Amino acid sequence: MAVGQAISMVDSRLRVTGSIDYTLNFELPRMLHGAMLRSPHAHARIVKVDASRAARYPGVAAVLTRDDLIGDHIDPYFGLILQDQTPVALDRVRYVGEPVAAVAALDNDTAAEALELIDVEYEELPAVFDAEEALKPDAPLLYPGPRRVIFGRADVTARSLAGTNIVHLFKQRKGDLAQGFRQSEQIFENTFVSPAVNHLALEPHVTVAQVADGRITVWTCSQNPHMIQRQIAGIFKVPLADVRIIVFTLGGGFGGKLNCKLEPAAVLLAQKTGRPVRIVARRAECFLLGVQHECKVKLKTGVKRDGSLVAVEAYCYYNSGAYGDTSPNLITRGYAATGPYRVPHLLMDSYGVYTNTAPSAAFRGYGITQVAWAHETQMDIIADALGLDPVELRLKNVLQKGDSFTTGEPMPEMHYNELIESAVAKIGWKKTPLVRRDGNKIRAKGIGVIIKGMATPTTSTSTVKLNADGSLNVLTSSVEMGQGLKTALAQIAASEISLPVERVRVSEPDTAFTPFDLMTAASRSTFCMGNAIREAIKDIREQLFDIAATHLEAAKEDLVLQDGKIMVRGVAGKSLSYVDAIRQSKASNLLGHGVFVSGSGPDGSPVVMDFETGQGYGSAEWHPAVVVCEVEVDTETGQVKVPKMHAELYAGKVINPRLCELQIEGASIFGLGQVLFEELVQDTNGSITNPNLSDYMIPSFEDMPAALSVHLLEPHGVTDVHGVGETAIPPARPAIGNAISRAVGHHFLDLPITAEKILRALEERKQR
Repeated sequence: MAVGQAISMVDSRLRVTGSIDYTLNFELPRMLHGAMLRSPHAHARIVKVDASRAARYPGVAAVLTRDDLIGDHIDPYFGLILQDQTPVALDRVRYVGEPVAAVAALDNDTAAEALELIDVEYEELPAVFDAEEALKPDAPLLYPGPRRVIFGRADVTARSLAGTNIVHLFKQRKGDLAQGFRQSEQIFENTFVSPAVNHLALEPHVTVAQVADGRITVWTCSQNPHMIQRQIAGIFKVPLADVRIIVFTLGGGFGGKLNCKLEPAAVLLAQKTGRPVRIVARRAECFLLGVQHECKVKLKTGVKRDGSLVAVEAYCYYNSGAYGDTSPNLITRGYAATGPYRVPHLLMDSYGVYTNTAPSAAFRGYGITQVAWAHETQMDIIADALGLDPVELRLKNVLQKGDSFTTGEPMPEMHYNELIESAVAKIGWKKTPLVRRDGNKIRAKGIGVIIKGMATPTTSTSTVKLNADGSLNVLTSSVEMGQGLKTALAQIAASEISLPVERVRVSEPDTAFTPFDLMTAASRSTFCMGNAIREAIKDIREQLFDIAATHLEAAKEDLVLQDGKIMVRGVAGKSLSYVDAIRQSKASNLLGHGVFVSGSGPDGSPVVMDFETGQGYGSAEWHPAVVVCEVEVDTETGQVKVPKMHAELYAGKVINPRLCELQIEGASIFGLGQVLFEELVQDTNGSITNPNLSDYMIPSFEDMPAALSVHLLEPHGVTDVHGVGETAIPPARPAIGNAISRAVGHHFLDLPITAEKILRALEERKQR
């Protein structure tokens, strides 16, 4: 069985030799180079755009302005849920950096020079940058008119209200909040802030577009090729069959490459010039194409003196920036504002809010990271106030099998007791004091515990082709982006059809040939596409059994697949090879098709939550995780090191242990960077002041924990697969933050926890 084996990535040789395909390296004959002119204002009305000088500039093939977006031939509006974007701005700009025009030229230098010749006259408008401020009645409106909401999203239509900056509002009501606070013996109320951070994939956003004979072909670095296809077809009013999206391996995605970004402008320029056009975002532009949602969480928690949680009131303000993008779905993750704990009484409002900042996008951890920072910091504040061990407080309240979650659904076995107890044993939680000092160095331990759902409902489809020589092709639109998905899917396919992994090839997405997949994101791909592949191979298995039953004179129920042969169970030597079976079929190959729809919870109930109360079922699967760590704080410099860090996850059936561990290690380091360094800094005019790798701080090898470990809980006999790609990020933030707070004697509520903040807290404590 290939499943469960720690084999190397199937494309590892291509990776280490530098011969793997990336869109950044892709070129076509006669290809032009595109560049975007971007707004210097956070909010302004566009009075005039004059591109005549740029159009005459030597080497310029075409200029794209709002004039190209007018007419019956085009519907310029696009978006995942709210269609609030256009290839270039029409009547106004809504953030510093919004595209206003684009140029296609013979080379990048010429394109950049031509941009300077485009004259744009603006009339500045008041701007708003804070999500909570943007909800006030007198706040500047980004979209005064009616919303354009895709079909089937009545919830967004009702709550993305014209006349407000609300992108979407998700509500939860459970129990009786007033009664819960009356029953509480102590109440804690705090506000927690997570800043916007950037995905910072090594590969920037890049798109190559070609229009020939009315057909559109786009090579792009996208996690969502079929969504790009749908949006391009909608913009240009052509059938899906006339739009082909091809995706190579991505040099990182992390959620930032789910929606159309550069593709519409590239297609328009290719259409105007009759030549292929490539647009590559510079690093500073990548900061404008999507960031993690800045988020403010106001949390009020009522408890008994023994630490039992009674009531939670939560208000989550996710800053959507200038576009809706993924916000209408992402903000529903406010359902985790209580954490993975039993809370009888709950009121939660989660807002996605338009502001005049760079658009927010999906980001690894998908909205859970921000609320986890709040609820896990709050848990430590409660533990300290009540004189309880933080681990014991969590064990007292954590969800058990059958407990009601915030959605009201009974939870499946969550394994939290095992995960927590195993994690704290790895870090030596009880063997040494939680805080100990050695000169100017203070060491302290911290813990973070979270629950994360997955995108539901979703659909994945796959086609598999068993070839005449017995090798197997897997056709899938799932995207390899460094996470090892091709390897995991090859292992699943090989195990299901009983072939060596070396005999299996997994395709790259090409919407002209590979079947539909919703997206490669949300910890769903191994689970959803893996199940689609199983269904497709089940189809082929039935065909093989039909052929072999007659030849082997055996009942189909007595047949099994083993090592490239159809065998009769219990009869040695009686078999038919796949090669011979295909030869007998006269078809030269066998095709199998599989569809997997993840639309129901663990007990089979449909995943849907009530519009008014948020009660129902929130996810097909729930992913638990625990991170523990030890930090060292230098009281003279404020510098923080993380000598030890351990992540503990329930993974279900592990497909490839090595790749799982690498994913979790990477996720843990993501969290480390976000709690210690990362933040987008904006000036008072809305400009990002650190959109580069010199000023935007990320962890280096010097910041890696000396001891970084992972344990995957895989109970004996388990068959279900759980996503692991992002689950360790949300608990890593508060684990490190809680350890720092414990060392300093001050609870930090705002991220990142910089050396300056630590020194300031130490000085205030000294003065007290």
